[in-house]
Amino acid sequence: MKTARLTLKNYRGFSDQSPATVEIGGGLTALLGPNNAGKSSLKLLFYELRALFGTWLNGVNSSPSLLTNISGQAVSINYPDTSDPTEIFNNSNERDITVEIEVLDPTQEPGELQLRQNAVRHVVHKLVATCARNSPNSWHAKIFSRSAGNAPLKSPNGYTEANVPFCYYNGEGSQLFDCRDLLEIVRAFRDARYYGAFRNTLNQGSSNYYDFQIGTAFIDLWNNWKTAGNKSHSRAITKITEEIRRLFDFRQLEINASVSLKTLLVTIDGNQYRLGEMGSGISQFIMALGNAATSAPSIILIDEPETNLHPALQIDFLLTLAQYASVGCVFSTHSVGLARSVATSIFTVQKGNNGPVVRPFEATHSYAEFLGELSFSAFRDMGCDRILLVEGVNDVKAVQQLLRLVGKEHTTVILPLGGDQLVAGGREHELEELKRLSENVYALVDSERPDASAAAAQRRVQFEQICNRIGFGVCVTQKRALENYFPDSAVKAAFGASFSALGPYDRLDQHPNGWAKSDNWKIAHHVKEEDLMQTDVGRFLSEI
Repeated sequence: MKTARLTLKNYRGFSDQSPATVEIGGGLTALLGPNNAGKSSLKLLFYELRALFGTWLNGVNSSPSLLTNISGQAVSINYPDTSDPTEIFNNSNERDITVEIEVLDPTQEPGELQLRQNAVRHVVHKLVATCARNSPNSWHAKIFSRSAGNAPLKSPNGYTEANVPFCYYNGEGSQLFDCRDLLEIVRAFRDARYYGAFRNTLNQGSSNYYDFQIGTAFIDLWNNWKTAGNKSHSRAITKITEEIRRLFDFRQLEINASVSLKTLLVTIDGNQYRLGEMGSGISQFIMALGNAATSAPSIILIDEPETNLHPALQIDFLLTLAQYASVGCVFSTHSVGLARSVATSIFTVQKGNNGPVVRPFEATHSYAEFLGELSFSAFRDMGCDRILLVEGVNDVKAVQQLLRLVGKEHTTVILPLGGDQLVAGGREHELEELKRLSENVYALVDSERPDASAAAAQRRVQFEQICNRIGFGVCVTQKRALENYFPDSAVKAAFGASFSALGPYDRLDQHPNGWAKSDNWKIAHHVKEEDLMQTDVGRFLSEI
C-alpha cells in the first residue's frame, strides 16, 4: 500500500479550525499524547466508517460504487455502536464532516494498463468525502487528479471498465480514471481492525469490544481454530502459543478452552491455571494475538500497547502483534520512549483551544534529553543493565528480534543513533554522555562495504575509533548491512517464495525483488539461532 495522508475536519473532536492530519503506511505509526486528547478518535474513524470504505469497493469490476458516488448519488451507511448518528459530528459548529484521503506518491507509470487511443489518463490521488449534519447517514464524494488541476473528476455519462482493476473509462471513453493506488488504500482502511485499551477480560458472555472479541466469543474462537481440523488455523494457534512461551521464557506452554467453554486453561511448565488467575500481561498477549491472527487485519489500530506490561515486554508485544498486520500498525501511547524506539513515524496529539492539535513529532537534538524521555533508569530498575546503540528506528525492531535468539532481549535497551547524525566522527562528546547511564554500552552499525575487499565507509571507521577510545563495545558489520545477514529461508518465510535473500554486499534498494527496510524486523523474526551464530553479528550480540 502507498502511504496515505488522512485529514479529518469536524469529525468528533477535530474541528475544521484545527483539522487532524496523519500519514499512514507500512511499518508502525505512533500517536503520542496525554489522556483525552483525541488519540482514540483518530483510530475510531476506521471502525465507524468501515461501511463507507466497503461501499466504495463494492462491485468493483461490475458496478463500482465510488464512481456512482462521485456522479452525485449519495451513499447511505450506519455507524456501529452509535445510537445517535449526529454524535460523530464536532460540537463546536454545524458544518459538514470532511474526510480526505490522499495518496502521497501515486504510481505515474501505466504499467499493464492499455490506454484507448486519444484517451486521457487521470491518476486519481485524492478522495474527499463529506457528510452533512441534517443528513448524518448520507455521504457524497469527489475524486481528484493533479492532471485535472483543482477540479474534481466527474463521470456524468456512466463508465466502462478498463483492462485492469480499479481503472475506469467515462461514458465517452475519452477519459480514464486510474484509481488503483487510491482504492488499494481504501481497501486497507476497510480491513483495518481497532483494539481498544480494554483487552484482557474473559469474565462475561459472548461480546465484542470494537473489533476485539472478548468473553466466551473469544473462547469459542480459540477452541474452534485449535480443534476444528483446519490445518492453517491450528498452525496459527500453535504459532501464537510458541511466541508467548518464548517471550515469557516458559519451558512449556499449552492453552486450551475449558470443557464448559467459559474460560481458557493455561498450562505452564506442567502447572495448570485458569486465565483469570494469570496476570493481565499474559492475558493481553493471548487475547490480542489471538484476535489478530484470526481476523487477518490490514492495519492494526491499538490503544496503549504498554498497558499492564513490564517495560521489557512492551516492545516485544507491539512488534509481535504488528507482524499479524499485512500493511502496518497504528498505536497510541503515553510513552515517548516506546514511540521513539519502534515507530517509523510519530504524530503528537495535544489539547488546543479549537480541539486536538495533531502534528508530526519533531525529534530533539539533545541525545541526553532523548534518553531521559526513554526513562532508561526505569528500565535499569527492571533488570536492563546494558545499552545497545543501532543506526535507526528500523534497526531497533530488527535487532530486538535477533536479541531473542541469544537471550538478551530483556536485559538490553536498544537506542537508535539517527543514522549519520551520530554514526560518524566528531561525536565523541555526545556518545560519552551515555556512560553516565550505564558502563555497559555497545554499538552495532552497518559497514556499507561495497565488496569483500573494501574497507568500511570512512565515517563508520571514525565512529568505531571513537567507540574504542571511550570504551564502548562495537561491531561494524563484515557484510554491507544488517539486511545482508538474513538467510533465504527467513526472507521467504516473511514474504513468500518469490522473494530471495541479498548477497553479502548487495544493496537493498537495487535488489530485483527487494523489500522496504522498515520490514527488516519481519524477516528477523524468522531467523534461526544456528544461522545467526555463524555470523559476526550473532557472535557480537551473544557477547554483549
